[in-house]
Amino acid sequence: MKNNQPHSVPYQSGQKTNTTQTYSQTTRSVRNKTKYARRVFLAKCIVFACVLLVLGGGVYLLYRTGIFGLTSLFKGDSSKSSTFISSLATTESTLPPTTTTAEPTTLPNDLTGYTVILDPGHGGWDRGTSYPYLSDQNEEPIYTLKIANLLKPELESRGAKVYVTRTEDNYYSLYYRVAEVHLICMDIAKEKGILPFSAEREQELRTKLEKVKTVNDNSYDKGGMGLMAGTGVGDDLKELFEMEYKLTDVVFISIHLNADYDDNGNPVNHHGIEVTYVTDDSVNTYEGNPKNQTAGAPVRDAYHGRPNEHNLLYAQTLYDGIVKDTPSLKSNMEKPVYTANWAVTRKIGLVGTLLEFGFVSHETDRGILQDEAALKVVCSSIGDSLEEYFKQISTK
Repeated sequence: MKNNQPHSVPYQSGQKTNTTQTYSQTTRSVRNKTKYARRVFLAKCIVFACVLLVLGGGVYLLYRTGIFGLTSLFKGDSSKSSTFISSLATTESTLPPTTTTAEPTTLPNDLTGYTVILDPGHGGWDRGTSYPYLSDQNEEPIYTLKIANLLKPELESRGAKVYVTRTEDNYYSLYYRVAEVHLICMDIAKEKGILPFSAEREQELRTKLEKVKTVNDNSYDKGGMGLMAGTGVGDDLKELFEMEYKLTDVVFISIHLNADYDDNGNPVNHHGIEVTYVTDDSVNTYEGNPKNQTAGAPVRDAYHGRPNEHNLLYAQTLYDGIVKDTPSLKSNMEKPVYTANWAVTRKIGLVGTLLEFGFVSHETDRGILQDEAALKVVCSSIGDSLEEYFKQISTK
């Protein structure tokens, strides 16, 4: 771009700049400063106006909330003080919710601190019962595992710690399961700091129990029964029992199904759940019968010391809770809660039960077993029943 101003000679030694050019630069400088001052002044005016608007709005909001009553707090006017406090509460309730929420308070669930050991019955080559009679349909080990897989997360959601003796359709002998329960209990007692054995004795018992699991057989001569063999209670088993009696926050449920057929394989009209438990008397009556004695196994004196009353309370509470929420599972048997002497409950010291979840041979019971939503209701009822049981024993 052309410059119409007279050209000046650059400053050199002894020479001065053209006066016309100096005046022009001075003039432009003054003009620029004037413009800059105007802009600054305008900006200050805008900022001042904004501040006035904000302060005015704030004062109005404070006035609407009654904040000006605050001065009465310092003048001893109690009536205005209460008005101020109530106005704050009213304002807080009418203000829209903020985008940030307070961190929820975590309360312990009703089964927090308790442990449940689940034992889904049968599996592998041991198919249990089925429907139709002697078929490979509606087989017991499939349903018992299904129930355990639904019951475990239900109990865990309530805070319980849950162990399961079988997670796949594999075979585990009765005494394998019992040995597994004893090992779990040893782990729990050790974690609690109440394991009553020396390190050497602990290892000795663990080795014997692991051998039972390795054999995985119900026979006595092959070592499948291990320290659980024979009648009465031997020294090894007695030590384990007495350790498990102290674990009042641990319970056991063996999951099974019933079936009943006539001689022609037709279903008999029996339905509903059954819950069994052991007592000293029921076990001694069973073991006093010669036909129940394993050949070659030791015969010992009758043993007393099981938690008889708690076993009964536990079984009855489970039955009542399930039937309350699923009335169609109410048993039509004469006595649905009764003593029995299954090895998985007879050979452990925990409060426990063998729970028959209905008759797979009965249409109504089978329909519930096939309906996952219905089974979830049953599992929820078991959770409620466990909470009720623990609450009852804590008050005794």
